Amino acid sequence: MTLELNIKPKTYDFYLMILTSAVLALIGLVCLYGIGYYTYTNETAPQWTQTQMYGDYIDSMNQLIYPFVVLLLVALGLCIPKRIVPRQSLLAAGTGILVATFFIALITNIGTSLAFLLAISIVVQAAVMVLTMLGRGGLTYEREGYFVRTGSSMLHLGTVIFVFDFVSMRSSELHIPVFWVATILITVGTVLSFYPGEVGSIARLLRSGGRSS
Repeated sequence: MTLELNIKPKTYDFYLMILTSAVLALIGLVCLYGIGYYTYTNETAPQWTQTQMYGDYIDSMNQLIYPFVVLLLVALGLCIPKRIVPRQSLLAAGTGILVATFFIALITNIGTSLAFLLAISIVVQAAVMVLTMLGRGGLTYEREGYFVRTGSSMLHLGTVIFVFDFVSMRSSELHIPVFWVATILITVGTVLSFYPGEVGSIARLLRSGGRSS
């Protein structure tokens, strides 16, 4: 199977794709650092999670990941299909949300502002996914095809939910269920995005089988 991307270099979408990939890589490095620090400290000081040291660790990780999460959500927000929201309106709305996010950070804390920004992003990306699956809203993407579009929207939503789970749900009882929701969305989205032909063939086979029965 040959995978073709119709994204031309030196265009708005090309640079957006590069920015998103770079920010995801940086977030991955921050997560690896956090996991490594947690594991090492847990071995050397098993009770550290019951001390102020753990609170300082959470605060430092939030501060470290904050700019990258903001950049990621901005990039993913700008990836919203252009026929839903005009680009200028999208930029204006994104700017307003960022201003509100920084204001919340000033009057509360970074964790609360991140939760606010992630929650808005989840709602927006979920709406895009639903519209895509229903085939409504006049959606356009860089690569056409129902399964590719659906997979792309699932990847976006799954990524935002994964970051939300990492940033805001670590101490919640829903941490693991939310993690699995993100994992399923990312996995299914990857399959649909990279193997749309195979998925389409299976769907047509199932459809024909259902009609014959």
